[in-house]
Amino acid sequence: MTNPEAPVGPEANQSESVDIVADSDPPNDSTPLRGWNPFIGWGRQRLIVFWVRVVLVGISTIVAVKVVQPSMVFEDTTPTGGDMGAHVWGPAYLRDNLLPWRLSGWSMDWYSGLPVYRFYMVVPAIFIVLLNVVLPYGVAFKIVAVAGVVTLPVCCWAFGRLARFAYPIPEVFAVVGLVYLLDESYTIYGGNVASTMAGEFSFSISLSFAMLAFGYFARGLQTGKHRVAAAVFMALAVLSHGIVAIYVAVGLLLMAFLSIDRTKWRWFVTTAGTGALLSAFWILPFLLNHAYMTDMKYKGEPGNGSFTSYWGMFFALPPFWNFVILTLAIIGFAAMAAKRNTSGVWLGVTGLTFAAFVYLFNDSLPVIGLLWNPRLLPMLNMCRYLLAAIGVVELVAAIVRLVDLEELTARLRRDGEAPALLEEHHESRMFNARTGAAIVGSLLVFITLGWRFQVLPFGSVTDEGQGAEYNWGPFEGPAGSKGFVDGWARWNFSGYEGRASYGEYHDLVQTMKGLGESRGCGRALWENYEGNDKYGTTMALMLLPFWTDGCVGSSEGLFFEAAGTTPYHFLAAGAMSKQSSNPVRELRYVNNNPSIGVSYMRELGIRYYMAVTPEAISKADELELAGGGLATIATSGPWKVYEVAESEIVVPLDTQPVVIEGRSGDQRERWLELGSSWLQNRSDWLALPAADGPANWQRVVVDIDAVRREGEPGSDARKVDVVVPADAIEVVDLDEVTVSNVDIGQQSVSFDVDQVGVPVLVRVSFFPNWNVAGAEGPYRVAPNMMVVIPTSTSVSMSFEPSIVDRLAYGLTAVGIGVTVVIFRRDRRANRQVMVDPSTT
Repeated sequence: MTNPEAPVGPEANQSESVDIVADSDPPNDSTPLRGWNPFIGWGRQRLIVFWVRVVLVGISTIVAVKVVQPSMVFEDTTPTGGDMGAHVWGPAYLRDNLLPWRLSGWSMDWYSGLPVYRFYMVVPAIFIVLLNVVLPYGVAFKIVAVAGVVTLPVCCWAFGRLARFAYPIPEVFAVVGLVYLLDESYTIYGGNVASTMAGEFSFSISLSFAMLAFGYFARGLQTGKHRVAAAVFMALAVLSHGIVAIYVAVGLLLMAFLSIDRTKWRWFVTTAGTGALLSAFWILPFLLNHAYMTDMKYKGEPGNGSFTSYWGMFFALPPFWNFVILTLAIIGFAAMAAKRNTSGVWLGVTGLTFAAFVYLFNDSLPVIGLLWNPRLLPMLNMCRYLLAAIGVVELVAAIVRLVDLEELTARLRRDGEAPALLEEHHESRMFNARTGAAIVGSLLVFITLGWRFQVLPFGSVTDEGQGAEYNWGPFEGPAGSKGFVDGWARWNFSGYEGRASYGEYHDLVQTMKGLGESRGCGRALWENYEGNDKYGTTMALMLLPFWTDGCVGSSEGLFFEAAGTTPYHFLAAGAMSKQSSNPVRELRYVNNNPSIGVSYMRELGIRYYMAVTPEAISKADELELAGGGLATIATSGPWKVYEVAESEIVVPLDTQPVVIEGRSGDQRERWLELGSSWLQNRSDWLALPAADGPANWQRVVVDIDAVRREGEPGSDARKVDVVVPADAIEVVDLDEVTVSNVDIGQQSVSFDVDQVGVPVLVRVSFFPNWNVAGAEGPYRVAPNMMVVIPTSTSVSMSFEPSIVDRLAYGLTAVGIGVTVVIFRRDRRANRQVMVDPSTT
């Protein structure tokens, strides 16, 4: 009996046999039934296919679940570890401040304010919020955080089935998904367990959606069906992570080009177009507002710390495994090309394309930038591993085919004709061989992974004085080489509450909460110190607004690229820390110098400074004694908290700003030059530089200060250029203004003034969605703040959806409508087929 999903017609050559199930043992109707038996009538091959599928997909999924410590996932703790410990803030903010009417907006919790879920992905956060309706927040967060990991083996199998690869290739793809997850050759690029535990859980969720999208597009291009499923999974993948969105866009275009046909292209355009409409509400604002993002200036690889060569990037595993996987992948690619299997060829072409992209986009993406090229490696690895799995099965099949050919030749020479049952014998032998290849190959993979993580049955660790050894039968190896990702999961999911220093952390947070209640809410800059990892992650204090209900903000937040003041925060953090990480490249950092750092904090509207190292505390105390703008207000454990003088959010200006004439080139870089030059070299500027302003504000041209230039563009010694006014600034003194009744909301600022017409500085990060009532503006000023000119004694500012936002949501509404229409039309067509099968 042939599987009804097997390809027919022109697509029949896409696979050698797709789950061909023998029906050599038909049911005997006279045999009495003893209870319910779902396998009655199944032939031998069908039973084997079923159980191979259950075992390989099941074991791969069970192992993936076990690695992420399921018992700890369901403990009511707040997850920590790497970026994950800071990601905790996002979904809670979405729940408490944006939903149900907004999916993106503004927050004052991090930096000097930032757009929320405009540049970072909202779909995983929505899943967390939905689960939080019935589960504690920490549990809901952890379930979603591991969702991509535990579903990847199943999604890889589903991709193989949907793309109509021959049995047992889809089943082996599930094992490939497990291998991919447990690849520990990288820890941050995305997709594997290590990256997920480092905080890239949105990436792993997106990758699972992407595998389903690829599968449904492959099937749809063959059959003309599944438009809704393909469009929805495409949109979910795109909306779950921006890097995987690149994988999806490139992969689907390549799939379409490999299936050139007018009918197929029509299906592809309508389906991909629907997916694009569904994701427009996030994609369109991202693309049109990316100029306001911060470029962290990560240098491309190789040669900048992570890799020394492209060879090392492409082949990061031990040499033996690099050779085995590459050889099998080449065999798999060649076999698919020989069989004209479009999906198999697509895997090879896509892998080669992303290998080329790693090289071509060494210096980030054209126009948009913001891409670190190692982030393209996960897609290359996925294609390579899947092709290697194909290679295993096809290599065994080729050997069987060769043996049978020799047997046929020998019989023809001996008997002059081939036996009548030889073809049936060949098919049976081929089925057995492919099944054996899947079972034996998967068993070897499971043993290898079990050895790596030292969990094999009857394995043991012994120490005879020469170092601990892991033993399994006759094999032994260093116990210290054990895989680490399961331990990373234990660290993360024991939570902040599970750390030995949780009491110290809790007391510090409560101290800051009390200060906010007694002295007033405000932003806090905490010393950048690697010892903060004892709380679960060095980013633990990014959760100050999470624990204090938004009263005490953190001057540093996880969404680095989303905030316009990120570079200036890190300049301040460097000056206020014993040894800061200084993550934004090319800035002119001044380290451990609070006399400079206090001036930076004032301009960023930072009210509280939290020091922990003796060196930073000593220097802060000296500055306090000298009247340098710091005042001790609290201590908690090793921490000392100071209040920063003159750090109000809304302040009147005493000098009229000047408008800087536009310059060509990368506008992000031009503004960074202006903002950092003004912040760090105030003596060069007699007035606050602005990007725009009224006609009566002086227009000024700026030039690069060649004397202070460090390094040429592209060099390792490169520093951001210092710019200075080329024209003499005409100082225009302003009338004194009293600002009162300042109210800072999460997405609003309001205040009163005693006279109109005088510019007022608002130390909130500029973004074009800010609107103002009772004033002109807002105008963008250095480093990335806003100035308004009151036309009324009461001024109110609010962050509102822009025309771009409304257009984007309108397009998504159209996409939902199109999806509904397609779904109803397809369902009606399916009903007609059921009523009149002859129409097929």
